[in-house]
Amino acid sequence: MERRKRLADGSFGELEKVGSAETAEEKAVRLEQENKLLKLQNQANVERMEFVEELIAEIAMKVYE
Repeated sequence: MERRKRLADGSFGELEKVGSAETAEEKAVRLEQENKLLKLQNQANVERMEFVEELIAEIAMKVYE
């Protein structure tokens, strides 16, 4: 959470972090990193699945010769 501290002249100062909750910017950075990791994991799973499918096809060819 963020807040603006009131300055001596009555105006509001810069945003400052209050408590341990994530700011919007911190959350955006964390979610971007998580999204990048999930995309890489998904690509690895797709490649693994393609390999297994090819392996099954190859085994089937040997069985039915």
